[in-house]
Order: sequence, then C-alpha cells, then structure tokens
Amino acid sequence: MTRTRTAAAAAAALLLGGPLLAGCGIKPTGVIESGAAAKVIIPGPGTLGTVYFVMPDGRLAPVPEQDQPAKSPVSVLMRLLIGPLDEEKAAGLGTRVPAPADRKPPFGLSASVSGDVLEVRLPFAVAGLSDTARRQLVCTAASTNPKYTVVLRGTDTSVGPARCELDD
Repeated sequence: MTRTRTAAAAAAALLLGGPLLAGCGIKPTGVIESGAAAKVIIPGPGTLGTVYFVMPDGRLAPVPEQDQPAKSPVSVLMRLLIGPLDEEKAAGLGTRVPAPADRKPPFGLSASVSGDVLEVRLPFAVAGLSDTARRQLVCTAASTNPKYTVVLRGTDTSVGPARCELDD
C-alpha cells in the first residue's frame, strides 16, 4: 500500500468507526487504585521443605518454608499448623488442617522414620479429616524427602501409608 492509500484507509476507519465507538455508552474513567497485588513465593523444582496450603478452588498450593531447606518434617509441619501468613491469606490461601489445642510449638508433633516410611504423630484426630487436609499433611511432611510414604498417627487412629498426590 502506498502512503496515500494508508492515510486514506486510516481516515476512513476513524470517520466511520469513530461515531460507532463513541456511541457505546461507556464513559471514560481515570485509573482506580485497588492496592498492591498479593505476593506468594512458589517453590522451584526440588525445593525441600514446602508447606501445602489450599487455594480457593480446593487445589493444593506449594509455599516454600522460609528456612530452606527445612531441617525436619516436624519443622515444616509446625509451619503448616501455624497456618497461612497474612500475605498468603491475601492471596487466597487457606488450610483444612485443624488448629492444635496446644498453641505452643511444636504443638505436640513428632515424627520418626523407618526405611522409607515417615510416621507423623499429630495432636488431633485424623479419622475425620477431609481428603484435602490429609493431602496437606502428607505432602508437607513428604516435602523434606520425596522418597517417603507418610503415615499420619492421630489421637484416634492411624491413616496411610500415603504418597503426595497433587492435582494438575
């Protein structure tokens, strides 16, 4: 296209499209401030010591433990029992794991390893936990060493062994 034809096409589009676009009934507005975006750090592959919180749609969201790598399954599970921090809550993350009655770390948590089975002793009943809460616990505990299968031992019974299975 020549310069003249390009200019003529642009002018025609402006003349023909201008009244159509102006007649849509939407008035222009200025920028509306709504605050800063929520920030959550997502761990990279191979990150050890990851806490799994729950997104609004029910899927698990990995959040790396601040002290990387986590020293033990108990330390990363303590972080899970503390629950999402303010910025994680602002990003929509939550938990389905019940709050422990003992509010002082280590919350009555303990863990032991036999071969590649990690047994986690929890300060609450596990039989009535939702599938999401169980997966949060299993995936968080296993994040310190992915070879582990996890047994959850509560005040009522044991559940497992189970491996971490994440939604796609």
